[in-house]
Amino acid sequence: MIALPLPEPPLAGTRYGLRLWTPEDASALAAAWADPEIRRRMPVPDPAHEAAAANWIGGCAGRRTAGLALDLAVVDLSEPNRAVVHGEVGLSAVDRDRGIARIGWWTAPAHRRRGVATEAVSLLAQWALGPLGLEALVAEVDHDNAGSLAVARTAGFEDLGRPVDGRTVLIARPPGVVEGGITGRV
Repeated sequence: MIALPLPEPPLAGTRYGLRLWTPEDASALAAAWADPEIRRRMPVPDPAHEAAAANWIGGCAGRRTAGLALDLAVVDLSEPNRAVVHGEVGLSAVDRDRGIARIGWWTAPAHRRRGVATEAVSLLAQWALGPLGLEALVAEVDHDNAGSLAVARTAGFEDLGRPVDGRTVLIARPPGVVEGGITGRV
């Protein structure tokens, strides 16, 4: 496996930025995992306590080094030390040979409906489909998760039109690339 590089410089949008998880984030991660909406939408440890969160954070570097995943905390750039975690965005199931990965995200309850996920997903997708060199990102979203469906579509993902296990599958490709080849807009 080839290690996944870190975005350099770190990814920053107009309001939010992405950074590595730190041990100090364990309580914020545990609180997010305790949120019923996050628990319903994604696999989280049970119990979702601070020790489990610290253990997960401790494994982030190993997953990245093994080329398996890149998990980033979403922070508000206007906060001086950028310590408050507003959400998470990450790549998983990374297949560098095929040029594809999954992208996933969540937003902490207190920060929802403020554009956190939309900006974070857009930042990571642009980097993954640009400098990282992936050819496609796949997002799997529960069909009843209107917020995440809107995030994906706003970030440039398109429905594949083939639901999988009740989930809507969306795909993003670099500009000018469509399934089966390159468009004339490159």
